[in-house]
Amino acid sequence: MSYRIYSSPGCGFCIQAKRLLESKEIPFEYIDISELDGGEKAHLMEIAGIPFRTVPQIFKLNEENQLTYVGGFTELKASL
Repeated sequence: MSYRIYSSPGCGFCIQAKRLLESKEIPFEYIDISELDGGEKAHLMEIAGIPFRTVPQIFKLNEENQLTYVGGFTELKASL
């Protein structure tokens, strides 16, 4: 299992999420959300069940490459 962090440059909570996963030696991808097209963002919001207003938006990626919505940094920290 790994994680996917959708972020934007200069986001403090995004950096904290990255550091948290690194400290626990959990693999992750760090993706700039501004590089996604509208369809990709819409698909992620459909999985999450909410519109994105902030970053990071964090998902768990399972062995079948299916995404499960975690939330933001606070939710990630609580889940670990």
